Amino acid sequence: MFSNLIDKRHLQNRTLIFSVTTIILWGLQLLFLIIILQSVKSYLHHSIQDDLQRSMTVFIQQNQNLISSPDRYASVFDEKSLRGLDFVRIIKNNEQLLYSVLTDHHLDFKSLAELDPSRSGSWLPLFDNNSAGQIVWNVASFPVFDTLVVQVGSRDRYLYGVYKNLVRFTWYAAIPALLAALLLAYVGLRLSLFPLNYLAQRLLTVHTDKEGLLDSSSGTREHQVIYRRINDIIVQNRRLVTEIQGSLDNVAHDLRTPMTRLRSVAEYGLQAGHDPEKLRDALSDCLEESERVLSMLKFMMSVAEAESGTMKLEFSDIDISVNLAEIVELYEYSAQEENVAIVLDAPAGLWIRGDRSRLSQVWANLLDNGIKYNRPQGSVRISVHPAGRRVAVIFEDSGMGISPHEIERIWERLYRGDRSRSRQGLGLGLNYVKAVIKAHDGTIHVESRLNEGTTFRVELERTTALETS
Repeated sequence: MFSNLIDKRHLQNRTLIFSVTTIILWGLQLLFLIIILQSVKSYLHHSIQDDLQRSMTVFIQQNQNLISSPDRYASVFDEKSLRGLDFVRIIKNNEQLLYSVLTDHHLDFKSLAELDPSRSGSWLPLFDNNSAGQIVWNVASFPVFDTLVVQVGSRDRYLYGVYKNLVRFTWYAAIPALLAALLLAYVGLRLSLFPLNYLAQRLLTVHTDKEGLLDSSSGTREHQVIYRRINDIIVQNRRLVTEIQGSLDNVAHDLRTPMTRLRSVAEYGLQAGHDPEKLRDALSDCLEESERVLSMLKFMMSVAEAESGTMKLEFSDIDISVNLAEIVELYEYSAQEENVAIVLDAPAGLWIRGDRSRLSQVWANLLDNGIKYNRPQGSVRISVHPAGRRVAVIFEDSGMGISPHEIERIWERLYRGDRSRSRQGLGLGLNYVKAVIKAHDGTIHVESRLNEGTTFRVELERTTALETS
């Protein structure tokens, strides 16, 4: 059901993208047609006005006496000088003189006499008897003197019809434009999905071939970058799967011992019959082994909290020398069994503020590793000294060391080096250590040489008794 909802949402998204793309493309095509139409209209208007101005200029040149002679109203003009003009008005003050070769059927002289002398324009429906606006006029007005205006006009017999046909063609072209927009949107959507479909096929091939990777040298530069990033993820996932498989084996091995002992003790208790003393010992041993298992699981949960950043810390003032001395005392017996000496050089008076329990686990883990992976007659030296506003805690051991190719991986969760697999452990310690130190805004660094030893340096914020009181 959930997959059906996802598929339905993807279909809706693709439909929305297709519809929006179609509308945008169609709108752009219509806008292009409208711009062309307006450009043609503007060009035609300018051409008409230029023709009117040329005709008016010729009329004035051939009839100078009508403009300059005091007795211009008694003058006779040549009708041929109209040169395509249907009327010419000469207006001076409140008097006007009209010249036209048209009859009353084509020209409303009364309306023309009332026409605004300053009016100019193209394709104007000047008169009411123009058959519902089918006849339009082109008019131009030219002031010759301050008190003299010449207004000319002509019927548009051809260009207006051409423009109307262009407008009609534009409306007819909207339907093919819509079909073209649909086709372009469909092709664009298919082309946009092609890289994803191709990538899906390549990933299916990689999934089938457990060792294969994407060919990051093919495709565009952007595709190559994506292929390289996916290859990094694939390599990292494969490595994590391998590590988890190995770590699960280690976890099973480490849990098998206490669980086996727990079962053996329970069987011993069942065989004790009615002996209360044996039953009490068996129950005590069961509690001890179950506590050990719970401690291991609790530690694993603490690591998960540390990695996710949800670890809760209870801060208090800690004298670092006292804190380390307590840990050294706990591990003295273990060090004696391994024939390893512990040397603590921690002057009193160096204080930090942190979670005592968490930091004790950090010191215990570092000291335990120093003892566990040391050599016979070896040593672990713990030194503390101020480092500016911080306190540096250094663990130096004389053990087997860490190889260069493993030293950057020791902080990874569930990672165990090749030389440490023979010893009991879950591979969680150093990962937990780094997470706790980071939660305290501290730093931890490691240096190591094979068969010479390893040094861990932890730095934490320093405080004083006055600051903490």
